Amino acid sequence: MIDYEADIFNAVYPNVAPLCARNSFRNVHVPVPSAFPAACLFEMRNTTDTRRRTGSAVEDFVVVTYEAHAYAMTKPECKEVFNALDSRMLALGFNRISSDQIPNQSNTQVFEYVARYQAEVDQNGVIYRRR
Repeated sequence: MIDYEADIFNAVYPNVAPLCARNSFRNVHVPVPSAFPAACLFEMRNTTDTRRRTGSAVEDFVVVTYEAHAYAMTKPECKEVFNALDSRMLALGFNRISSDQIPNQSNTQVFEYVARYQAEVDQNGVIYRRR
């Protein structure tokens, strides 16, 4: 399996972590962060791109989908964290396939933005926006 999840998270980390409370930018989904503002970014899907499969048994390209969440106690602060995350994912070559402000089910006082991003990645870690 082609796996660049840690590399992608590490590429986004410097842009987002300074806007979050200490240790509040994670690479796993956190439904209720312990401190705010907070964010998470994780790979939710990694599938072989069968359109680009060669005759070998080696996986050449995968289509990856990432999910990102930004949390804060105020809407402007939440937007700031989300925009930092979003701009970095787009700069890396991902397409935003959805984004929404959603009600936080665990705490209605918390603002939450969620987005999904998709791209194709080859075995060398090159990210392709177009599929």
